[in-house]
Amino acid sequence: MKQNIAALIDAINNDQIASQTSEVTLAALKKNIAKTMLPLYEFVQQHLAKEELAVAELKVKKTDLVFRVETNVVNLPLGEPARIEKFMSDEETAGVNVYLVAVGEQLNPSGLRIDEMTNAEEFTDHLTDHLTAMDDWVQGQLDAFEGNESAIDEK
Repeated sequence: MKQNIAALIDAINNDQIASQTSEVTLAALKKNIAKTMLPLYEFVQQHLAKEELAVAELKVKKTDLVFRVETNVVNLPLGEPARIEKFMSDEETAGVNVYLVAVGEQLNPSGLRIDEMTNAEEFTDHLTDHLTAMDDWVQGQLDAFEGNESAIDEK
């Protein structure tokens, strides 16, 4: 799947990216990451199958921690169209990838972690091949969040 950069920026600025938001407790997420994250992965997969960009967001209750599954052309959050424009030419067309994003002050010094998982076609056609790696990524971010949280509490 390819995406024109100018059209991407317009879609972001005009809230034309398919989106879904849900909430979960930290305990429920830790108990079953795979079950909790699967609806997010499937939402993005369904939209990519229709050649649509999408973002699925999971807010962790009583924390500032948020996980997102995003489609984009560059390793930057969709919520930052100005930064995307700086890196890409408006006339350019680029391949769409799927990224996992974690946001939370206690994750790391920047409060943000974003990693490319795979390209849109691979994600759409072979989602099950990527589930373990994506769930492991989420677990890693939870571990970082909780590790930093205890370090903050001790100060």
